[in-house]
Amino acid sequence: MRIIGVIIIIGMVVGAVSTIDYKKFIDLPSFLLVVGGSLGYVLAKGKSSNFIKNFGDGSVYMGWIGLMIGIVMIGNFHANTENMWPAFSVAFLPILYGYFIKLITTGLEKINSE
Repeated sequence: MRIIGVIIIIGMVVGAVSTIDYKKFIDLPSFLLVVGGSLGYVLAKGKSSNFIKNFGDGSVYMGWIGLMIGIVMIGNFHANTENMWPAFSVAFLPILYGYFIKLITTGLEKINSE
């Protein structure tokens, strides 16, 4: 049942994103920050038995750190310009990626432990 839940989660998010312009939801630097930081978090924790759980936790932490980095960059480069609001939408993508990965890893963690 858990794998069905993971498939439903992925399907719902992909379905929602595809109804809009999906290109607005793709940002490679944000994705690499979340995934790379999550791998670093897993290595820093040092417990290979909890890899999936730690990867999910790290993705949420890195999502929030990515938002903070994005807000600082907006303040430095886009203050008082028309480009500020589109830049904010990109700044929130790491949080989206982080929580999406966390949802998937939560389902996979339970499958792996059974």
